[in-house]
Amino acid sequence: MDARRLASARALFEGPDSELLDRALELLVRRLDAEREQAALAAAPYEEDAELRWQAPSGPDLPYDGAVPEEVRRLAAERRAAYDA
Repeated sequence: MDARRLASARALFEGPDSELLDRALELLVRRLDAEREQAALAAAPYEEDAELRWQAPSGPDLPYDGAVPEEVRRLAAERRAAYDA
C-alpha cells in the first residue's frame, strides 16, 4: 500500500479506515466491471451479432424541441452523483 496515497485519502475522508477502504473497493469494482464490459464489447461488437443487430422501428417525431427543464437537469445531476458515490 502506498503510504502517501493512504495519508492523502485519510486527510480527505472523515471516517474510519474500514469505511474508507470499503468505498475505495466499491469504486475499484465498478471500474473493473466497466473495463470488462468494454473489453467484451470490443471483442464481440453488437454490430457483428445478427441476433443483437436490428433496426429500430421509426416512430413519431418528439413534439418537444425547447430547452431541458431545470428540474430534469437537477434530477439527472442527483442520479449521476448517487451513481458516482
